[in-house]
Amino acid sequence: MTEGTPGSPRLTVAGVVGPVIHGQGAASGRRCSVIQLGGCNLTCTWCDSAFTWDNSRFDLSRELANWTVPQIVRQALLCEPAAIVISGGEPLMQQNNPAWPNLLAALAAHEIGLETNGTIVPSTQTLRGVSWITVSPKLAHAGDPAWARINGDVLVRWGHLAQRMDIDFSFVVRDVDDIATVSTLVAVHGLPLSRVWISPEGTVPSVVLGRLQRIAGAALAAGFNVSPRLNALVVE
Repeated sequence: MTEGTPGSPRLTVAGVVGPVIHGQGAASGRRCSVIQLGGCNLTCTWCDSAFTWDNSRFDLSRELANWTVPQIVRQALLCEPAAIVISGGEPLMQQNNPAWPNLLAALAAHEIGLETNGTIVPSTQTLRGVSWITVSPKLAHAGDPAWARINGDVLVRWGHLAQRMDIDFSFVVRDVDDIATVSTLVAVHGLPLSRVWISPEGTVPSVVLGRLQRIAGAALAAGFNVSPRLNALVVE
């Protein structure tokens, strides 16, 4: 596989890691590699991949680079993953890049997952090119104003798409009050209840497990699925 000519289309990438354990949602526990694309339209205070977008804390000229599709694919397949997850940052910020369809085509023989914050409309090309999508709308504790983190019209569209496609919704919560907020968002935007997953916010096992114990019962009572942040529970 060639690395591409100087004029080859490229994507802005923070890195490709794997094998790793997928941490939340219906794909929780899957052995995967993750393509971490650069850039995000949100600024979540607890983001575990802030190095992909936060230039106030990270030198993005060092963290990010422009990779050709062959470079990305070679690294993503190196660990022979069960699935390849395109994440970020917010990967859909790059779906209009000429390299995007090339990446999807190059990975077409494999299971491709996509993680998005749900604020951007997916293109038809994106929907056709991936195997499944995890949409993760952000709640108030993420720090951004409601108008930035919840795009109502777009979230309604995601709900409609989930009626016929493999699309799940993963909400990161801190307490029982957040479960009530999720219930409202689900009802207002018409998200399929069976497709909604609740995960505890946290980056260290003690915090994740403590919050999981406190919110699991309320999440189940509300009709939601529950998934731990497995990636945060694994100490390497």
